[in-house]
Amino acid sequence: MTMQLTFEKFRVWQVVVPARQDILSAPMDTGAVYTGSITWPDMPVHLVEGVTSDGFTAIGESGRGTSRETVEMTLQGLLGRNLLDFTPANIWMQEMDAIGLPPSYPQLSWHRRDGRCYEMMEALWLDAVGKRAGLPAHHLLGGAVRKAVAVDFWANRPNAETLLALVHEAKALGLRGMKLKSNRAGDTVDAIVTIADDIPADFRFTLDPMTAWRSMRESARYFEALAKLPFSIQIEDPFPWRAIDDWHKAREIFPLTIACHARDEETLQLGLREGLGDTYNVGGDSTYDFLRESHILEFYQKDCWQGSSLELGVLQHSRLHAAACARSCVLPSDLQSEWVRQHTLITPHMAYADGHAVVPNRPGLGIELDHAALARYTKLAFEVE
Repeated sequence: MTMQLTFEKFRVWQVVVPARQDILSAPMDTGAVYTGSITWPDMPVHLVEGVTSDGFTAIGESGRGTSRETVEMTLQGLLGRNLLDFTPANIWMQEMDAIGLPPSYPQLSWHRRDGRCYEMMEALWLDAVGKRAGLPAHHLLGGAVRKAVAVDFWANRPNAETLLALVHEAKALGLRGMKLKSNRAGDTVDAIVTIADDIPADFRFTLDPMTAWRSMRESARYFEALAKLPFSIQIEDPFPWRAIDDWHKAREIFPLTIACHARDEETLQLGLREGLGDTYNVGGDSTYDFLRESHILEFYQKDCWQGSSLELGVLQHSRLHAAACARSCVLPSDLQSEWVRQHTLITPHMAYADGHAVVPNRPGLGIELDHAALARYTKLAFEVE
């Protein structure tokens, strides 16, 4: 007898959840990157409850800015489909290539979305199948190698006074570091240097200019100032990826650590081939993609962390389960939405202890939607059946 587990209908909420203004704060710039760095919380997110044939609900979350049309198309494609007949790795895999021949190396499903929302489908599948089996999601991702995942605080580009207050808050939470953005003029470099005497020696910073420092010649003073500080500094994506010589020069500056954000497979290949980074930020739209790239980095003996888009609680937990399964994921991951957002709209909240996010052992993702909180942030609600 074939086992069955299907979705019978979906309830969907389109929400907008603001970020804390002190954490989001930054001097206004006209560049598109920096304008986007303070407006991203305004982008809508879709949260989903899928009612299963077994009578329980599973939850999912879209990436921010995903359209209602894309959400509905994705959910329509899941209705009535046996969740036990596929995995997120093959749900949308094409059986034939463009000329009708079986592909010699199958394309992974997230490369063929065709207007569908992969991360939402993946979370729904992990939660539903995990709950049906009575297993936490990390069992479906290869098995956890750790019970908790290191986490740092996060802030955008605060001035020195605000940054110092956030450092104290992070320390009070038991955290040991913070991630920051930087503009081309090195605004957060100046802020860190200004308050350096008041920062604990065991604290660390990851500074991310998002390739805005165009060359070593232009940004040499930032590296010189940071290298003199008595605490750990990691610089992520200082230069454009093709400025290979400048990346190499940066890696020679002791004691700084240079990190490469592998935003896609091509960037990861470039970074490893050219030796751009000491460490790597990996994690795009799917946990499967993250795990595949983390295994590659393990082979190269490179440490990494799980990146994110500061999602709400569903996708943050999906990433937490994946980070627990990656041996190379030993650096603090981007699981900070509990502090950055006004609410993550799930219950229970992500648990933290000693600078780590604790991996749930409850079935599925280990969480449910917080309907009382959800009502305060909902802009639109609809059903798909």
